[in-house]
Amino acid sequence: MNYMVRSLAPFALALDFLVEEYAAGNGQYPPRKRRRKHTIYVCTIEKGLGLVNSLIENQRLHEVGMVVVDELHLLGEDGGRGATLEGLLTKIMYTGNNLHIIGMSATIGNLNEIAKFLNAEIYTKDFRPVELKEYVKCEDDIWLVDLEQEEILTDLKKIAYAYSQEALRLDPDKLGGLVMDVVPQDSCLIFCPSRKNCENVSILLTKVLFKSLHNHKKKEKDILIRALKAEGALCEILELTIKFGVAYHHSGLMAEERKLLEEAFRSGTLSVICCTSTLAAGVNLPARRVILRRPYVGNQFLNLSRYKQMIGRAGRAGMKDVGESILICRTNEIPKVKELLTSNMDDCISTLHVEEDRGINNLILSSILLNLATTRSELHKIAGTTLLGIQQKRLNINTNNITDKTITKLIKTRVIKVKQVTNYSEINPNLTVLIQSQDNLKTAQETPRPRKKIVKLSRTTKLEVCKLGRAAMKGCVDLNRAHMLYKDLKSAQNQLVLLDCLHLLYLVTPYDVVDLVKPSGNVYCDVVCNLSPIQMETARVLGINETVATKLRAGVMPKNVDSNVVNRFYLTLMLNELWNQQTVHIVSTKYQVNRGIVQNLMNASASFASSVERFCAELDEFWAFRDLLHSFSKRLSHCCSVELEPLIELPSVKIGRARQLFNAGYKTLQSVALGQPMEMCDKIENLPMRVASQIVAAAKLLLLEKVENLRDEAEDVLDGIDISNFR
Repeated sequence: MNYMVRSLAPFALALDFLVEEYAAGNGQYPPRKRRRKHTIYVCTIEKGLGLVNSLIENQRLHEVGMVVVDELHLLGEDGGRGATLEGLLTKIMYTGNNLHIIGMSATIGNLNEIAKFLNAEIYTKDFRPVELKEYVKCEDDIWLVDLEQEEILTDLKKIAYAYSQEALRLDPDKLGGLVMDVVPQDSCLIFCPSRKNCENVSILLTKVLFKSLHNHKKKEKDILIRALKAEGALCEILELTIKFGVAYHHSGLMAEERKLLEEAFRSGTLSVICCTSTLAAGVNLPARRVILRRPYVGNQFLNLSRYKQMIGRAGRAGMKDVGESILICRTNEIPKVKELLTSNMDDCISTLHVEEDRGINNLILSSILLNLATTRSELHKIAGTTLLGIQQKRLNINTNNITDKTITKLIKTRVIKVKQVTNYSEINPNLTVLIQSQDNLKTAQETPRPRKKIVKLSRTTKLEVCKLGRAAMKGCVDLNRAHMLYKDLKSAQNQLVLLDCLHLLYLVTPYDVVDLVKPSGNVYCDVVCNLSPIQMETARVLGINETVATKLRAGVMPKNVDSNVVNRFYLTLMLNELWNQQTVHIVSTKYQVNRGIVQNLMNASASFASSVERFCAELDEFWAFRDLLHSFSKRLSHCCSVELEPLIELPSVKIGRARQLFNAGYKTLQSVALGQPMEMCDKIENLPMRVASQIVAAAKLLLLEKVENLRDEAEDVLDGIDISNFR
């Protein structure tokens, strides 16, 4: 995301438009209304949904002329992202604005269904500027893949690398030979099934590659190692492998480390990167040769979409006249590999009804809130325009029935209500919702029982959103999380500890990161027992004390404390260290969590803090939290010293790079904007000219944006006023 913003900055300066980032804690709802310049909003899917909702609510969606969706196949992704994207696109199209949607993907099988959903024309092209040759390797046999032949594995050859017995024992697949074919003159990507395998393969290569690789770009490698050390303690594996021009790359690394490794790979300092499949989808790193270590992602066999994404990194324009991909497999896997290579591209299947909170619940609730659809009939109509509506026959479901069940659930959980009916004060299990059938207008199967409140819904009954539902939508909080958040805030109202920030940090610790970390009992006990008396006040309010910590050390989860609270507070303790400017590396080592997750926690907390602030702004009872949390999001995004904060605003500039800029004399946005890229490269080690140019352009763009903000604010204040009359 940062990379995209940084890359667009030079174009924005040349073509006189602005670029705003909507990711983590960045972006405001609704966006600032521009009087002079147009803006490109670069958004994550989740932030994009919030942005579109705010524009629809303020009747400003007409200000957007085009929506571009990269990796459109994410529509079929589970985990909530696909459902979120489907809801976002559905609302854009349902508004009827003359707005162009462009979706891009190389891996969608059911293009006609997606085109029908988007009311779009299909443009397909299979042109490659560089030829790609696909190979399958099994033991010492290697075949060329030719899908035009009946037997797709053709042109069998034998691999005959000169391996010693010891080298063969270490590397039976002869990865080293496959790599040495192309490095160091060209580059090679090795896709591995897991993060641990990435690290193991990179270590393996140091034992079988030629020692002469040490001398290739030795100076640049030393500079890279120093740059990585400047981000914190350098991983021992990377310090060893970089000398051979090899590195691993996965989500366990910090974003700054990944960026440094990516730039080193592009410049040729690194010749080999061992990575997981996520790199194929998220980073533009072309290579001469791509090797798939096994036909698996995790423990799942490859599908064609993943396979095409990975091998698509081979043979990009400007990199020789041919690219190669090699899939390594075992003898018993060859039939499945053939089936994979001849299979159809995977279809994008809607998960709107499966991922309920981020899917159908969110669509119905936001449609009512935004006045897109406020009756059963209208909600049936908007649900019918979704990808789910297009696919309901193949999925053997009925969107009207799903919509009715969702309406019933949302009424019972006090999220929506019948208009002009008194708001329900709490979740009411003794509430019966009677929905008239579409054909004979008889009531639904559920029969009202005595002493139950009855709500009758016809096709034209008007619905509206209750306060909790409005807060959830404005805060971009899933409904399930919204109920948990409301409960936590109500509990905190009675015993909020403001002697320091620990209790507030607990409230903005995101729920969805808790499952990613398994607390260490020993670490937990040591940290809790060493908390200051002030910090122990917060721990005790949450039910955590020295006795609880001792039980955790023994591997026992106390029965008198909710395990979710215990696990969440472990993350809060990590956040507190970051808040007090401990480095990600130190926190990672201390809490025995990989540094990628620590950084993800920091970014997710910044985003969630912003969500909690907006959530509280919609509920008068939480007015105090709204004010207390106002500055949390920005500070959590950086967790750095005050003097570095202006530099951290620059896209892709994290603490390490900001410190380098500061030490080189670039202490403000103005000084960066006035800098010369060549001079900046001379002062800062391992800073490529292209990156320096983008940083300078981004600084200029940020300053222009601040100037535009002030101009627009002045014109808003003086709108309709002739100040000459004041004299």
